[in-house]
Amino acid sequence: MLDDLLAEARADDNVIGLVLYGSRARGAFVTERSDWDVYVVVREHRGDRPFRRGERIETVELTLEELRDPEGQRYHLAWVEPQLDKTGEVAEALREVTTVDPASAAEPLDAYVNSYYRSAKNARVGLELASLLDAQESVPHWLEFVFAVHGRLRPFHKWLEWELEHHPLPIEVDLARLERIARSGARGDQQALFRETEGLARERGHGTTIDGWEPDVAWLRG
Repeated sequence: MLDDLLAEARADDNVIGLVLYGSRARGAFVTERSDWDVYVVVREHRGDRPFRRGERIETVELTLEELRDPEGQRYHLAWVEPQLDKTGEVAEALREVTTVDPASAAEPLDAYVNSYYRSAKNARVGLELASLLDAQESVPHWLEFVFAVHGRLRPFHKWLEWELEHHPLPIEVDLARLERIARSGARGDQQALFRETEGLARERGHGTTIDGWEPDVAWLRG
């Protein structure tokens, strides 16, 4: 399916490389209706390949600079390799954009604690819906923290179980507990998750973020 596009790209001096991403790139969730998602990395935009949704091969044309700053789409580039890389710069850009500085984990950690704190506080005054919604919001923040603190991108929701199966973290991620939190806001599960998160945060140098929630840290532990 990609042979014609590869041949065309090799002959085009404006094309630096091709990157297949999505289901076909990772060999998961592929059906007979799955399309082929391809980034075409170019030296400059010339409008040669306009994006057309629904095509069997959906190409997105972007420069090397745009590949390095994909505007919230970084996970598309995780665990993929270029099909074509004329200069070596495409593979380098993929490594750069999928590498996370563990120091950046402080922000999602604080966001997670904030959502959990609001969930617990709302539950205490009987605001059950608000508590549940805050509990649900805490889960993506927690996932972003736990991946970032290990230098990894948080996967899109679709890819979470695949990611943990094929590229496990060095700690256990209890998906059943996360589901219980998302479905019911279970206070005991939230407390247990916070205690484990606090331990990981302090181990990885993010204790000051936890300490910023004093004098409520003991209450959050349960």
